Amino acid sequence: MFARLAFSMAAFVAFCPLVFAQRVAPRPMPRPMPGRGPAAPARLDWAQAEIIFVGRLAKAQAGPVGMSMPPLHTHTLTFEVARVLRGSLPASGQAVCSHAARQVEPPRFPQGKTCLVAAKNAQGRLQALIVEEADEQKIMDVQTLASLPLGWTYKSGTGAQALSPWAPLGPKAWSPQAAPKAASGLTCATTGRPALLAGEAVTLRVEPVPPAKDIKWTNPDGDGEYKITVANASAQAVEVPALLSDAAGKVLWEQSLVILCQHKAYPCPGFAGVTGKVAATRLAPGASVSTVVNALRLDGPAWPQGGYRIEFQFCLGEKSLTKSFYFMTRHHGPIREKLRAAEKKQTGGFGPADPLAGE
Repeated sequence: MFARLAFSMAAFVAFCPLVFAQRVAPRPMPRPMPGRGPAAPARLDWAQAEIIFVGRLAKAQAGPVGMSMPPLHTHTLTFEVARVLRGSLPASGQAVCSHAARQVEPPRFPQGKTCLVAAKNAQGRLQALIVEEADEQKIMDVQTLASLPLGWTYKSGTGAQALSPWAPLGPKAWSPQAAPKAASGLTCATTGRPALLAGEAVTLRVEPVPPAKDIKWTNPDGDGEYKITVANASAQAVEVPALLSDAAGKVLWEQSLVILCQHKAYPCPGFAGVTGKVAATRLAPGASVSTVVNALRLDGPAWPQGGYRIEFQFCLGEKSLTKSFYFMTRHHGPIREKLRAAEKKQTGGFGPADPLAGE
């Protein structure tokens, strides 16, 4: 009797289409949470690093492993800093960085060795992006890149040349009457614009502007506007070569700022060629100047669909800060369209992207 019952159940399961479908049909994969779109492979670039330093890797401590496929391996890395090539680090001589890598095998670090490290400030702590064992030739090559403003590219070897984000404008991007000169002597091969830096005494601050209407789960980071402040943190008056001013003393923000997004460099929205006589902006001790930039005016990035995050790295010379922005298509898409329409009416289109920065 039990044998006949078992056979009947097996036959029912085997031949009933509904039960069979329920057994073999794969369950749908869960959709990403808002702001957590599929991770794109990291593309590492020394030229776009906010902070670059040389240091001995004293300790690499493994942390939690994210249960994704591939897994997300996390580590805490402690470096004894020997030299800072770009940006600033704590005066203690030690840098503690988080590190995350989404890959099948755990990353291997050159512990006890001298390393070249590219890092950024992320939510109040350092995050290491590139960690490579260093030799003198590698340090020299990266030091050349670090001497350029962020967003510039450098092609070494025969016919070595530097190229700026304003290269698509050609010679009209820089005025022969412009006064600032680069301390490094490097200039853009296409435009003649010098590789102008901001200087050690200058600080850069970037803050999202609160939206006119705060909508829950929609615009937690605002509607694309950021207040950018350049300040003189020293007790002496300073000139800021990377921040241009015209003959009347007006700060030329659009001709000075660069935004990095998705490994490409974009001149500040509203940019145009530098004409006439310009000079470095002069700041009194403790003085600051500010402007507001709307990053949604950028034309070129692959804007997320749905609700995901996109990063903007605001740059002035060698200084930069990265901000993560939650982009909701149904809300921010129409804002972009309005900005695009106004821009086209005024100038004929958004500013072109630098085709060289993403190579």
